[in-house]
Amino acid sequence: MMAFTKMRSLPGVATGCVLLLVSLSACGSDSTGPSELDPSAALQSLALGMGSTLAVRSTMGVPMDASFGQIAPLLDQIDVTIDGTSRSMFALGLNESFPDGTCQEDLFFFPTLPPGTEICTVPTLGLGLLLWQSHSASAPPDRLIFIVGHVGTSNFDIFTGFTAAVAIYVQGVDDFWLSQSGTLTSEVAATSQSCSLPLPPYAKAGSCNVATFDEEGTITFEEYSDTGPTAKHLSVTIPRQTIHGLWQAITETQRVSLPPGYRRMLGLSGR
Repeated sequence: MMAFTKMRSLPGVATGCVLLLVSLSACGSDSTGPSELDPSAALQSLALGMGSTLAVRSTMGVPMDASFGQIAPLLDQIDVTIDGTSRSMFALGLNESFPDGTCQEDLFFFPTLPPGTEICTVPTLGLGLLLWQSHSASAPPDRLIFIVGHVGTSNFDIFTGFTAAVAIYVQGVDDFWLSQSGTLTSEVAATSQSCSLPLPPYAKAGSCNVATFDEEGTITFEEYSDTGPTAKHLSVTIPRQTIHGLWQAITETQRVSLPPGYRRMLGLSGR
């Protein structure tokens, strides 16, 4: 199982990943073609990969096991090219939007900020993509890619600073890769079909709809070990394809305190 310390020690992990924790152990299958699993079995495999706490959450803060019955019919299998090899992976899109003028400080309470301090950090990373390859409902995914970005063109260049998008690629027990560069273009359109996922804790009111995600891009990843980057790179290309997912439109927010574990993950001890 991948150590949490490896995730915590990575540089450039944006605040949009506040609710992202990858804990994945895989069996290392090298299949490339479409999986014979049905969507429910694919989600069961994903759940095993996330561990008993199902720690991978969307940027919406909704546990991925919250409504498997709703999510299963939305799953697509798309073609993803990993270092020149085309692989079929299950795919799910997640999008979150806020009222105009929302500040990140309106969502999360930072008690160490001096009284009267006026800071407004606009939430920028509200789009998430989960891509995974599984061969059995009783085994965790063989590969998993988690992407956090935004509608439009997301930039994964680690030198662009706070607003850079973030992607993680996990394969096998110890193969952990973090995005270094590349772009992903995403267009999201809500449908009339509603969903009933629970609101995240920082949402006082909102709605959920099934949505379509038009995706295209290439991301370069660098491998990380327990001691840091290894100078090995791989490329993941998503040819232009449309997948399905969920759009949670938050219409009213409320401030919540970050759990201590998430504060430590972001280096925000005491906040």
